[in-house]
Amino acid sequence: MASGPRRFRSGFIVRTVLFAVTLAVGVGLASFPVSTWFEQRTELRDSQAQHQELVDQIATINAEIDLRVGPDGVAKAAKCFGPYVEPGSEVYSVPGVEGCVSVP
Repeated sequence: MASGPRRFRSGFIVRTVLFAVTLAVGVGLASFPVSTWFEQRTELRDSQAQHQELVDQIATINAEIDLRVGPDGVAKAAKCFGPYVEPGSEVYSVPGVEGCVSVP
């Protein structure tokens, strides 16, 4: 009767090894999509941050365009670069300097 328990043990060991191998392969295959998912989430977060930066830059540029194209901006450009002078204002000319000089 010694062969009976050995068969049971060897079958049990084979099933345990097969289960462990199957489990290891399953975990290994599942880890690839999870790591890819984490990488995609990081890329998405970075892309959203870059998108927000670009939206902010566009808003700044649009505000600057509105200042330059609006009535006040056109009048300022005419005073700086053209012969437009309002009555009662003093005009100075500095040789070698063109346009308005802004103070930072």
